[in-house]
Amino acid sequence: MEHAHAEAHAHHPGPKTYAAVLGALLVLTVITVSAAYVDFGSANTIIALVIASIKAALVALFFMHLKNDRFNAVIFLIGMFMLTIFLIFSLFDVSWRQPVYPGNLKAPLTEFPGAPLGKPIQPSDGKQYPFNEAPKAASAPPAPVPAPAAEHH
Repeated sequence: MEHAHAEAHAHHPGPKTYAAVLGALLVLTVITVSAAYVDFGSANTIIALVIASIKAALVALFFMHLKNDRFNAVIFLIGMFMLTIFLIFSLFDVSWRQPVYPGNLKAPLTEFPGAPLGKPIQPSDGKQYPFNEAPKAASAPPAPVPAPAAEHH
């Protein structure tokens, strides 16, 4: 019985290891907060993701005990690898995409395509404008919108 108890605790790290991992997580958290105040340009996202991945790996390896469980550690590493590939392709897509402005479209838009039922844009002044036109100066009043015709039964 004593042998089984000792073998069960052989893979658990001691308090010093947990304290060291906690210290590393706290240092990485300070680095994350500090990096948020520095403008690294387009590398901001990559730096934040790398720091977060290191913190997640530390938690998984030590607090979830994947360090001594080879099968689950391999599953974890495959998941991290696939997540990395997904994020890299997503970052490439976003960075190489041409911004969509009304002026660089092939055909002018008269309605906002994401609006429910394709309704025109409603600015704060309550008037309707086509999507590719800005509100004009108040030199002339806009033409009144005709009321719908009443149906006769």
